[in-house]
Amino acid sequence: MKISGFTLIELLITLVIVGILGAVSYPLYNEHLVKMRRVHATVALMDLAGRLEEYYVLHNTYNNATIINNVEHYHIYLVATGDTYTLHADPLGKQAESDVLCGSLTLDQSGNRNAKECWH
Repeated sequence: MKISGFTLIELLITLVIVGILGAVSYPLYNEHLVKMRRVHATVALMDLAGRLEEYYVLHNTYNNATIINNVEHYHIYLVATGDTYTLHADPLGKQAESDVLCGSLTLDQSGNRNAKECWH
């Protein structure tokens, strides 16, 4: 009588291969998530900068302008004084722990950005 199925060695080899693939792909996936979240923050800052320019055209000042933070892994806030403003995006939680390259992002009324290599 012939018994079909997998041997223990075949199952162990399969588990080793899956383990190696997981060990290689998990750090790459986390790195991708960090970059993706950073891109969301930079896009939000640029969008808010455009909205602040619209506010300035209507009110001739940045004072009393407010923003809404809609980015999940960053705390976005505005520092405005008359004719100038600076938008800040500070990473939160795992993003702050994982994004050691860039950290906080800033954008001002002249388009000046910190950490230019972090803006894609």
